[in-house]
Amino acid sequence: MYSLEKIWHANLPRSWALGILLYILSMITAIYYVFPLLSLRLRKNKNEVTILVLGDLGHSPRMCYHALSLARADMLVNLCGYMDMDLPESIQEEVMIDVYPIKVIKNTRKLPFIAFAAYKVAMQLYQLFALLLQVQGSKYYMLQNPPSMPLLLVLVVFIRIFSPRSKLIIDWHNLNYTILNLKFNNLKHPLVRVLRAYERILAQFAAINITVTHQMKEFLIKEFLLREDSIIPFHDRPGPQFRPLRDSTITKSEILATRDLFSEIDNIADYKILVSATSFTPDEDFSILLNALKLYDDNKNEKTPIFAIITGKGPMQKQFLESVSSLNFTKKVIIRNAWLSAEDYPLVLACADVAVSLHTSLSGIDLPMKIVDFFGVGVPVLTLRFPAIGELVQDGKNGLILPGIKLEDQEMYDGLTRVLNDSEILNKLKDGALAESEKRWDENWDRILHPALCN
Repeated sequence: MYSLEKIWHANLPRSWALGILLYILSMITAIYYVFPLLSLRLRKNKNEVTILVLGDLGHSPRMCYHALSLARADMLVNLCGYMDMDLPESIQEEVMIDVYPIKVIKNTRKLPFIAFAAYKVAMQLYQLFALLLQVQGSKYYMLQNPPSMPLLLVLVVFIRIFSPRSKLIIDWHNLNYTILNLKFNNLKHPLVRVLRAYERILAQFAAINITVTHQMKEFLIKEFLLREDSIIPFHDRPGPQFRPLRDSTITKSEILATRDLFSEIDNIADYKILVSATSFTPDEDFSILLNALKLYDDNKNEKTPIFAIITGKGPMQKQFLESVSSLNFTKKVIIRNAWLSAEDYPLVLACADVAVSLHTSLSGIDLPMKIVDFFGVGVPVLTLRFPAIGELVQDGKNGLILPGIKLEDQEMYDGLTRVLNDSEILNKLKDGALAESEKRWDENWDRILHPALCN
């Protein structure tokens, strides 16, 4: 490639040389300054927000709730993500929301790992940039974190070049590097440190950071050196589909009679119903719950039967089902794994007497959405202890907080029997959960996020 000096001294008419130099300078100017301004002129909507999730939108309730709240505030929303399962009807029917699927890149050609990794990165970068060009000029680009590799980097570059007036919002659900550390169990591992640096450096480009807990805000200020005034703590709250049976048009007896999950159980009305939700990942040890239920099953003094419903699917699902089969439960303890529709899930939860969360929090500063769902239908929760859990569960008021990673089977058993065998304690916890159910997403969003995003 010729340098500017060589072009100037080349054996060309002086007017040609000037023309070439002007052309090169104009292209540099266009790339750096004019193209972004032109893109803004072609597509600039002050009331448009693009929400991006490198995950299944159907399993991203918080981001779907954001989309609905923004649409309700007369903002046009581009909702982008994987489409593994159907979106809620409220999203599909909302005229202010356009859905842009992100294609999952799979190794269909059975390439070697390194070859597929290179192919996946290249295709993902191409796909993300092509998608962002379709929605360029949005007022905000809101990203769910995690996962954010490589989307956060792509967004930072894209906004600078193609949409410089747009603002980046990161909705911090957790931390990428703590999830990766589940594999290495070593925060000093090179890959873990690289991913931590990736999050810390690129987070500086966000105009607004939304966190699921106050503890996460303090972490971002202290560890990532983010400005305090750029961070808005916003606790999850249940959506309108999660409501106690007392506020529903259907009764518990009707649900028990009409859903196959319940109707196949003889004398289902005699059972205490326990629910839990999981993605069957290594950070949730369901052996503790299964062993506690086995202790209950083997204790002849325990008379009340339990029907335990474990919702969800994931990589360790087969191992869980094999464990259930090997423990040889009697009819006093029946355990079912169920994959429920978006319509049936809140109804099944609402029928429960108690819920169990085995979320241990890899970072210690996030909160599980499932507990929000449990409280939304007015069901008290048994949960494990970790630093941020007190922002949601009040021990002895709306649930019981059990010891964390050192929890023993007997301690889980004691917690279950304390709740299920003592009606006074159970009723007190239910009252607390019902009080918690009155804290709803819409009111919370309007009070905290509307002033920041819609002015």
